[in-house]
Amino acid sequence: MRPARPLKIAAAYLLDALWGDPRGYPHPVRAMGACIGFLDRAMIPADRAGEKARRAGCALAGMVVAGSWLCARALLSLPGGTWLETLVLYACLARKDLEASALRVADALEAGDLPRARRHLGDLVGRDTEVLDGRGVCRAAVESVAENYVDGVLAPLLWMALGGAPSAMAFKAASTLDSMLGHRDERHLVPGWCSARLDDLFVFPAARMSIPLVSAAAFLCGLDGREAWRTGWRYRLCHESPNSAHPEAAFAGALGVGLGGRDTYRGEVRALPEIGEGTRELTPRHVREAVRLLNAASLLGLLLALLAASVSERGRRRV
Repeated sequence: MRPARPLKIAAAYLLDALWGDPRGYPHPVRAMGACIGFLDRAMIPADRAGEKARRAGCALAGMVVAGSWLCARALLSLPGGTWLETLVLYACLARKDLEASALRVADALEAGDLPRARRHLGDLVGRDTEVLDGRGVCRAAVESVAENYVDGVLAPLLWMALGGAPSAMAFKAASTLDSMLGHRDERHLVPGWCSARLDDLFVFPAARMSIPLVSAAAFLCGLDGREAWRTGWRYRLCHESPNSAHPEAAFAGALGVGLGGRDTYRGEVRALPEIGEGTRELTPRHVREAVRLLNAASLLGLLLALLAASVSERGRRRV
C-alpha cells in the first residue's frame, strides 16, 4: 500500500528537521543550477538587451520548469518511487538550514565578531555584507528569515500538498531560475524577465497566507500577534516585489522592529521602502526571536499543508 501524500510530507519535514542540507548531498537544486548555467550560455544571444534575448529567456525558463516537473514525475514510476518522492520533498525544504544560518549570525555578533557575522550572513542574503554594521547585519538576517519562510518553507509545503513532488520540483526550478537570472542588472534584466515573473506567480499564494500564519505563530510565541496582523496588511505592498513585503511586514510587526531601507547590491545603493514602525536598532535578540517565530510559523504551515493534501487526496479518490 502506497503511503498517503500527507504522510510523505510529514516525513519530509521531519527529515529536514533532523538533517537540513548535509554537505555532499546530491541536492536537486545543484543540478538545476548547472542546467540553468549551461542553457544560459547556449541559448541567450550576445545581445542580452533585445527581444530575441527575452524570448530565449522565456524558452529557457519553460524548459527548466517543465523538465523538473517531468523528472520528478518519472521518479514516481520507478521501483521504490514512493520513497524517492519523500526524499525529493525533503530536498525542497530549507527550514533547518535557514534556522542554522541565522543563529550562526547571532552567535557571531554576540561574540563580538562582526567579520564572522558578515561571512555567515552571506549564506542568507544577496546584498553586499561587508558594508553593514552590527545593526545592519541583524536587520538583514531578520529580513532573510522572514522572506525565506515563504520561499524555503511555506511555498514548497503548499505546492507539495497540491501536486506532490512534481509540483514541488517545478516550484524549486522557478525559485532557482529567479535566484540565478532574475536580477535587475544589465546582463540579466531582459533574459531573466520570465524567470522573475514565474517565481512571483509560484510564490503568490504562499505570500498571502504568510500574514495570518505568522500572526498566529506570534501569539503562540508570546510575541505581538495583533501587531503582526496590522503591520502585515498595512505594509504588505511596500516592496518592488509583489510578494516579499508580506512576510517581512508580518515579522516586523510581531518583533516590534522596522525593516527595509537603504542597502547595497553589487556596489549599487538601492533605497527600498521602510516596513514597520518599530525600532531600527536591531540586536541579535531580534534574530533569535525571528528564528523562534520562523519555527512556529513553519509548524502551522505544515499543518495547513497536511490538511490541503488530505483534502486533495480525498477529491482525487472521488474522481
